[in-house]
Amino acid sequence: MTNRIWIVVFSFVAVLCLALWLFISSVSSQSMIVGIYKDGSLVEKIDLNVVTGEREITLSGEYGDNVILVSNGHIKMKSADCPDKLCVNHGELKSSSSPIVCLPNKVVIKFEGSTDGADAKTGAVR
Repeated sequence: MTNRIWIVVFSFVAVLCLALWLFISSVSSQSMIVGIYKDGSLVEKIDLNVVTGEREITLSGEYGDNVILVSNGHIKMKSADCPDKLCVNHGELKSSSSPIVCLPNKVVIKFEGSTDGADAKTGAVR
């Protein structure tokens, strides 16, 4: 009789752990939608999960051109004519906490939030 109880308890715990793991993995999956902004205006949204091959996007600014390279789930600033080249040295976009920014040409590349344009505190739509 006690063996059956242990089997039931173990089965219940295993199913509970599996359900918890599935829930956490679905919640914590990072959005791979990237927004490219020029002068504060959205130029293009790209879902990096569906990108196949390579593509270059060129944006012109006061200090010349910025060339953005999009390829197989990655995005980076390939080249820039700005004086400091911090955006090029940033490398690939990896987290939402550090976007790629070219201040002289006013270009920003960042992961889009999952709030669908709603402000988290007020609920206002941006």
